Amino acid sequence: MDKMLKDLKETMDNTVLKELDFTEINKSKVRKKISNANFAKAKNTRSLYPRILSLSFTCIFLIGISYFMIHTLNQREEPISSHSDKNNVGKNNSIITPPHQDENYEDMKKEDILSKLLNTVDNFQTASGAYEMFDRYYDGSTSNNNVEYKFSLKEEIGGYEKIFNIPDEFITDDPITTNEIFFNDETIWNIDNDRNTYSTSNYEVTPKRETVEPKDVFSIPINKLYDSEEKFREIPAIGDVSLFPYEMAAEYLRSSNVWEIERQNEELLGHNTIVLHGEINEANKNIMQPDKKSFRFWVDKDTGILVMYEFYDEEGQLISYLHPKELSVNVTIDAKEFIPKLENYNSMQHYSDIQYEDPKEKDISIVESADTNVEEVESVLVTLRSEVPFLYEFTSSDVKIFSASLERYKEFNQAYLTYSYKKVGNDLGSGSQVLYVRAYPEESVVSSLNDFNTEKGNKIDSFTLNEIKWEVYEIKDSKEAHFIGVSGDYEYEMITQDVPVADAKRLLKTFKKSAPNE
Repeated sequence: MDKMLKDLKETMDNTVLKELDFTEINKSKVRKKISNANFAKAKNTRSLYPRILSLSFTCIFLIGISYFMIHTLNQREEPISSHSDKNNVGKNNSIITPPHQDENYEDMKKEDILSKLLNTVDNFQTASGAYEMFDRYYDGSTSNNNVEYKFSLKEEIGGYEKIFNIPDEFITDDPITTNEIFFNDETIWNIDNDRNTYSTSNYEVTPKRETVEPKDVFSIPINKLYDSEEKFREIPAIGDVSLFPYEMAAEYLRSSNVWEIERQNEELLGHNTIVLHGEINEANKNIMQPDKKSFRFWVDKDTGILVMYEFYDEEGQLISYLHPKELSVNVTIDAKEFIPKLENYNSMQHYSDIQYEDPKEKDISIVESADTNVEEVESVLVTLRSEVPFLYEFTSSDVKIFSASLERYKEFNQAYLTYSYKKVGNDLGSGSQVLYVRAYPEESVVSSLNDFNTEKGNKIDSFTLNEIKWEVYEIKDSKEAHFIGVSGDYEYEMITQDVPVADAKRLLKTFKKSAPNE
């Protein structure tokens, strides 16, 4: 028996009890266990001796194994507890590792792909990529950007977008410019690499919104799409058009009879896409790109990401596109990348921190505004005629309304109007000759951060027309003029742009009080 137990001890020492430190505390526990056993009767001591020894080694074995397991588990748990230190950079663990994203090869119907496009935020956690975006405009000028990005929508929220602006090929000596935008769940950094400057602003993560239905989104008028952010799904601080193509889908796919599914499955950068092709309605005509006639979208079937798009003119020539270079979905990302390195950059004042001439200007709000689109501008004019009873408008056929805006300071309403003067038929936008007009109560506070904030020179004229007393001033270091008028408790201003003073004065004869809405 003794030899057998000795052999057992040596075997255990070389295997399960190897490197086990059996301390006096452990031995004490065993001794206590043995002493508490009811083996005290002398007559049975000798006969129970082998059993005591066997029980002792069994206890030693069990205690040793328990100690070994506890020691091992404690070692494994140490890294986890160290990550919970709130003082660590990146909060918990800055490394974000989402689940693998599987490609979708099932056939999809129109309503399926629309739902994906309008709710991409639900379909991926992280994304990184790069693409080239190009546009050619009505006057032959171009816009060309190379974009790199990374985003995380869950766990560690944040991302960045780096934009490299390629100069127009017809503009000589125009350098490539670079801008970067970084953000996390608290801050946005806007970086100008060419000037080595940056600005910051606070950021609050948009709360999760309910899934949107295509019919609800398509009920938004075309001219209100880009002013209706609250009616779409949430997006991060940087609303990348490829990852969050909500407005584009709502603009070009709202009429199911003008587009079709061209191909169900086409591989693009390792992603399975569905290809859509369609025509552009007259209602969707872009004033800056009137030659757009048709489009093609490549949509990732499992996420709804707009991987690539192209717009064509009547001859099928490309005039606008987004061509991807890389796209990775649900990849591992280090959230530390969302905080820029700013050692060699100078902080610039952010627009939200601008010091106004009058601190009260911060209380001015834009109630309603529109430009370019005639119907939308007319709609704002209807509001102005109702809310601004002291409104004046030009009635001359030489001027055309281009933009209209209703602003408000406390209970005081203000009207802002922009007129195009002798606009040539094929001239887009406001044209080169413009009149800027505003009207407001004398007691109101107006903004000093616009075209009306001029440094006045000599007074060159004064007169009264249509019950408004006008004074005309030169604008320092400019050939333009600043007209300032008063009628009762209200003030009127007009700034010229490439409009001769004599012409502006003549036009003021047709500047009359607005007729009430019918």
